[in-house]
Amino acid sequence: MNLNESFRSAWTGLSANKTRSFLSALGIIIGIAAVIAIMSLTRGSQQMILESIQGLGTNLIVVTPGKWGGAAGRVAQKISDLFTIEDGERILSKCSAVKNVVPTVSRQLLLQYKDKNAQITVNGVTPEYQSVLNFWVERGRFIDDEDMKASRSVIVLGQNAASDLFEEEDPVGRSVTINTALSKYRFRVIGVMESKGQVMFSNFDDQTFIPITSAQRRLMQIKYVNSFYVEAKDEDSSDEAVKQIDAVLYQKYGDDEKYNIMSQEEILSTMESVMGIMTIMLAGIAAISLLVGGIGIMNIMLVSVAERTREIGIRMAVGAKRADILLQFLWESIFLCLIGGAIGIFAGWLGSRIVGAIGGLSTLISLDAVVMALGFSMAIGLFFGMYPANKASKLNPVEALRYE
Repeated sequence: MNLNESFRSAWTGLSANKTRSFLSALGIIIGIAAVIAIMSLTRGSQQMILESIQGLGTNLIVVTPGKWGGAAGRVAQKISDLFTIEDGERILSKCSAVKNVVPTVSRQLLLQYKDKNAQITVNGVTPEYQSVLNFWVERGRFIDDEDMKASRSVIVLGQNAASDLFEEEDPVGRSVTINTALSKYRFRVIGVMESKGQVMFSNFDDQTFIPITSAQRRLMQIKYVNSFYVEAKDEDSSDEAVKQIDAVLYQKYGDDEKYNIMSQEEILSTMESVMGIMTIMLAGIAAISLLVGGIGIMNIMLVSVAERTREIGIRMAVGAKRADILLQFLWESIFLCLIGGAIGIFAGWLGSRIVGAIGGLSTLISLDAVVMALGFSMAIGLFFGMYPANKASKLNPVEALRYE
């Protein structure tokens, strides 16, 4: 029997009982669909996150407080003992690879306009914030040096913050009330930021921005800053800028664990690593159903061999070789897995699109995922089909003909 005849014989065997063939492949369909859906959603989310981080610029460096060691172990460092605006000025003046430094303070406060109010993050920043974070005003203007010097009560709203408080009304020129534990302060809206959306764990559209001097002296009554956003002169200068910043801060604090310096390249690398691990873990969990599906196919193929023992005996009696019988049942197993894999790929793609549309997530199905899924399906067919096919090929023709 040639290869084409083996194909036809295998296909005829599967077509003779379509319902059983479909149920046999169901485990493979579910497993492949789960793997494709998980990989599509995680890769799409990964790409969306990476693009949003890259949207902040290619030479961003973030400096945050670290920890210090004590006799009782490692405890969180008090932020009031750490960064000041002067530290940022020192970094800018002493680090030749640094272009801009933006000190920031932030706090969740209640903002009110007429009868509407909302808990919104208020960030104290400097005018350079726009260029360093690549985040620009859409309407009105941003904070300027005069606002900083005079500690003016002016505020710039993110898109969501503006819509929450003003709905369809133009907020520029209006005043909002910021409520703190000690008092209430009126701030005039001077601008609305462009839409930027979610970046890592923060939604820029939900935030507001005021001069850092106003935040420190009036709203929060503090002298420290939470962190620094540092802009290197160019992408190639980022590593040198990190080294220079480290040297300046170490000179002041004498302990490199009191501060953390992370470049955008490190942030991207960390996110890729985390998302990669998550993808492997979730895909591994989904692959268990492929294993169960493969065992199910082997079980069905063993039943099929038992049911068709007499047929096998007749074929051997008229000249079929053991290799022909082996190939027939092996192709049946492979066909089941390939058909199940193809249906599973479509089901996984459709499922990921539906989940993505409902949850507002990005999806991405790559060619390597499809090829891997089909290859894995064929491997399962070969592995789990070999034993039943081998058993069928080793049947004694005389005993097979007597089988009832």
